[in-house]
Amino acid sequence: MGEIPAKSPRGQSRLYPGKITSPHDYKSGHGSHAFSSPRLALFSLIMSCSKPETSAEKPAQIEHVDGVQDTSLETTVSSQGAINTLLILACVAFGSASFVFGFDDKIISPLAALPEFVRDFQGPNPVDGTLVFTARNQNLIFSVPLVGSIVGGVLASPLNNNFGRKWPLIGAYFFSIGGGFLQLFARNIAEFVIGRFLNAIAIGVANATAPLYLSEVVPPSMRGRSVTSINILSLLAGVISTIIVNETKDIQGKLEYQIPLAVQCALPALILVATIPLPESPQWLVSKGRIEEAHCNLRKLRGYSDIQVADELRVMQQCEENERALTANVRFYEIFDRQNLKRTLTGGAFYSLNQISGIILSTTYTTVFLTQLGVGDAFTFTVIASCCTLAGTIVAPFVIDRVGRRPTAFVGMTILLLIDIAAGGLAFKTSNKDFVMGIAALGFIFNFFWGAGFYSLSALMPSEIATPKLRNHTMAYTIACAQTSAVITTFAVPQLTSADAANLGAKTYLVFAGCMVCVLVFVYFCMPETKGRTFAEIDEMYDAKIPMWKWRDYQTSTAAKPGAKGKNESVV
Repeated sequence: MGEIPAKSPRGQSRLYPGKITSPHDYKSGHGSHAFSSPRLALFSLIMSCSKPETSAEKPAQIEHVDGVQDTSLETTVSSQGAINTLLILACVAFGSASFVFGFDDKIISPLAALPEFVRDFQGPNPVDGTLVFTARNQNLIFSVPLVGSIVGGVLASPLNNNFGRKWPLIGAYFFSIGGGFLQLFARNIAEFVIGRFLNAIAIGVANATAPLYLSEVVPPSMRGRSVTSINILSLLAGVISTIIVNETKDIQGKLEYQIPLAVQCALPALILVATIPLPESPQWLVSKGRIEEAHCNLRKLRGYSDIQVADELRVMQQCEENERALTANVRFYEIFDRQNLKRTLTGGAFYSLNQISGIILSTTYTTVFLTQLGVGDAFTFTVIASCCTLAGTIVAPFVIDRVGRRPTAFVGMTILLLIDIAAGGLAFKTSNKDFVMGIAALGFIFNFFWGAGFYSLSALMPSEIATPKLRNHTMAYTIACAQTSAVITTFAVPQLTSADAANLGAKTYLVFAGCMVCVLVFVYFCMPETKGRTFAEIDEMYDAKIPMWKWRDYQTSTAAKPGAKGKNESVV
C-alpha cells in the first residue's frame, strides 16, 4: 500500500471495496483468548473469526470520495436501552456451551489418574506395575477426541450456513448427551474412547456455533465483552471439573469416576432445555433474506424502541452487503501469494509454536504427569494448575493492550524458557521430593505466564495480521494448522514421558526448552507490533516491508491513520 487510495465508486475505498468506511471498521478487535489445552485453543481460534466489534459511540456511515457524506445510510447502533431479559438469557444459554466444553476438556486428566478408573480400563502398567495408563492408552484417551473435534469443526460450517445457529447447537447437545452416557456406562477402554470421540464431535460443532450466535445477537458495543466472556466460563468450568474429581477420588468403587461423568452428562441436558425457546440469530436470518423473521427476532432481543430496532436491522443488512462485496472473487489460495505469504505463515504458526512451549505437561496431561512424578496429591495440584491458568487469562487483556504484543511475547516467552530449563534440570533428581515439588510449583508458574502472554497472543495475532479480505481464509488455515499440531502434540508427549516409552518424565521440559529458543528467534524476526494499528496501517507496513522490530515507531501515511480523510481519499 503506502499511497492514498485512488478514486473509486461512491462510498468505497479501492483498498476495501464495499466496506462502510468508518475508521472503527478497521480497528483491530482485542480480547483475551487464552486457553489451557489444544482443544481449548481451537475454540479460541474459532472465536477469533467472529465479526469485529464496532463502535457504539459514533454512527456507522459511508463517506464519499468527494467528501460528501451519505446520510441515507447514517445510523447509530447503541447498546443504551438495548438489553432486555431475553437477551440476557440468550447470552447465558449460548455462553454456557463453553462451560460444557471446558468441563469435558479438563475432566479427563484427573479422571485418567484415578486408580479405580485405570484398574477398570487397563489394569496395572505392565512396565512398573503402577496404576498409570501406558503411552498407547494415553494416546487413545487424549488424542482420539481431538480428531472428533476436527470432524465437528468441519461439520459446523455447513450446519451453521444451512440451519442457523440455534438448531445445530441443540443437535450438538443431543449428540453430547449420547457420547456422555456411552462414557458413563463404558465396559472397556474402546467404548470409553468412542464416547469421547462422539462427545468431541458435538463440542466441535458447539465451539464454532455459540461464539457466532453471541457475536450476532448483542449490540456491537457489547460484542467483544460477550464473546470473550465465554473464555472465562470455559476455564471456570475446568476448575470446577477438577474440584469435582478431587472430591470423589476417595470414594470406593466405580462411583469414584462415574459421578464426574454423570455431571458431564447432565450439563448439556440442562443447557439444552434453556436453549430450545430462544430465537434464532437475526444476522443469520438477514443473510438468508428472511428479513421479516429477522425483524421479529431482533424485536424480541432488544429493549429499545421500534425505530431503533429498524435502524439496527438496516445496519445488519448493509453489513451483509458489504461483507459480500469485500469477499467477492477472493480465493483461498491467495493467502499463499507472495504479498500475503509471510502474513499467512506468521499468523498460522503461533498456535503450533505455542504447543511446543511445554504447556501440555501442565494442562492436558497434568494429573497423569504429576502422578508419574510421584507428587503427593496430584489431584489437588491439578486444581491449583487450573486456577493459575484462569488467573493468567484474566490478566492477559490488560497486559497485551497496555505494553504491546512484542514486549509481552519476549518477556513471557523468556520466562517460559527459563522455567523449562529449571524444571528439566530438577528432573535429574526426582529421588529428592523437594525437587519433585519444585517441578510442580514451576508448572503452576508456567501456567500463569503462558495464559497471560503466549496463548493470548497465539489466538489474537492471526486475526490482526490477516488482511481484511483474506481474514476468513487465513483463520481457516490457522485452525487447520492448530488442529493438526494439536493431534501431533498430544500423541507425542506420552511417547516421551511414559515409563513404557522414552521414559524421559520431566526431562521432557528440556526438549521444550530447545523449542522455545527457536520460538524466540521466530518471534524476533516475524512477529509485528500491531498495538493500536488499524488494518490499513498493518497492510501498509507489510507492503513497505518494514522490519518487525521497527513497527512500533514507524509512522504510516495519513491515509492509513484512524479518522484520516480528505479530498479524493476514503477513510480507512
